[in-house]
Amino acid sequence: MPPISLVFIGTGLAAWLNGLYFLGVGADKKEGGADPLASVGWVSLAAGLVDLASAWYILTLGEGAILLAGLIVFYGLFFTLLGITEIKGLDLRPVGNLAVAVALVPLTWWEFFAGGWMFRSILVVWLVAFLAIAATTYGKFNAKLLGVILLVVAIYTFWVPISILALGNSIP
Repeated sequence: MPPISLVFIGTGLAAWLNGLYFLGVGADKKEGGADPLASVGWVSLAAGLVDLASAWYILTLGEGAILLAGLIVFYGLFFTLLGITEIKGLDLRPVGNLAVAVALVPLTWWEFFAGGWMFRSILVVWLVAFLAIAATTYGKFNAKLLGVILLVVAIYTFWVPISILALGNSIP
């Protein structure tokens, strides 16, 4: 398995839990109990840190890997900030502001993924997801719809690729 497999698994789990939270599944805070968003935040933070550690390792794999590591850093920093914000119960608007950059800048990796339709489609799915995150943090997009988008993101952009790799195939 390539080192990117940790990114696929961890970040997919974080996207999944955030999606369920926005859908309202297990999101109700019980009186006197802990806020479930803090638990989601710990997974988001762990995913972000795993992404950053994976990017650091990928840097050691050669010149072509530098671009991939740079892309992973975008997502690693996003999920690290998201996790800290969720754990501490902070205002999500700065996360939304960062989401705009994380939506748009990775599109410049389009040529990096030339010949691979799946990775290019993932860039498009993430564009939609991160713009939806930004809009949701400002109350301009329905949180439940964002939850559905995040579940699709977890499945299509993380778990399908890692499943393809686990079955011994290359990502198309």
